[in-house]
Amino acid sequence: MTIMQIAGTIAFSFLLLVLQSTFAHLVPWDMFVPNAALTVVLYMGLHDHDVGRGALVSFGIGYLMDAFAGSPIGLFTFVSVAVFLISKVAAWRLFLQGWIFEIILAFLLALAAGCVVLAIRALFDQDFGSLLSHAKIVVWRATATALVAPFVFRGMKWIEQVSARTKRSSGRKVLRG
Repeated sequence: MTIMQIAGTIAFSFLLLVLQSTFAHLVPWDMFVPNAALTVVLYMGLHDHDVGRGALVSFGIGYLMDAFAGSPIGLFTFVSVAVFLISKVAAWRLFLQGWIFEIILAFLLALAAGCVVLAIRALFDQDFGSLLSHAKIVVWRATATALVAPFVFRGMKWIEQVSARTKRSSGRKVLRG
């Protein structure tokens, strides 16, 4: 993962978070807002990204998610790194490709991430009464995240292609000079 890919990934995640928060204010149903930045983390785990750099980028994306959500700093940071590492293991175990696999895995990992967030919030807030209503929201948001996953994956592939083209063209300039 090059510096340009890292910068592009974080910028793309920031753009997705802006779109996500704007969408959350425009749509009256808060439960249908996808977590597109989490899908970026999932993409990095599924594709050939270095574990160390990928975990650091996931940490940065999670920190941005914390800042956008207004949640306690570290909640989404932890979840993002965990999703990256889990998806890295899934990539080693599963060799499936295609948009159906992307949707299914995005749904499962968004559901798992939502459950972790609920568990951590329940642990610290001690508000078990609203846990069931929040659990329904987690399922709907996981569904929305799964539906946007193929589009986010295409955006990440585009960033990788632009980065590869830039890297090749800068290498040619060095050879000529």
